Amino acid sequence: MTQFEYDGVMKRYEVKVPQIIAGETSMLTIAYISEDNRITLLREMKVEFVRNLLLQWDEYEYQISRELQDMLDNKQKGDK
Repeated sequence: MTQFEYDGVMKRYEVKVPQIIAGETSMLTIAYISEDNRITLLREMKVEFVRNLLLQWDEYEYQISRELQDMLDNKQKGDK
């Protein structure tokens, strides 16, 4: 499962995927996505995987913007 973690210091999202080595699971950073939607790939990847990654990013970005809009809507309703 792909994870997107925001790094406030670098102002970018780290793209992480699970990695299993000798039976131990950890999260491997494979790319960075900046606040202005520029992607830096850290590994060689198949185009299919990058397409899938971009679709997941698009969905994640939509969910975040929707949650933010819901919070703003709820705050405006509370101010009235």
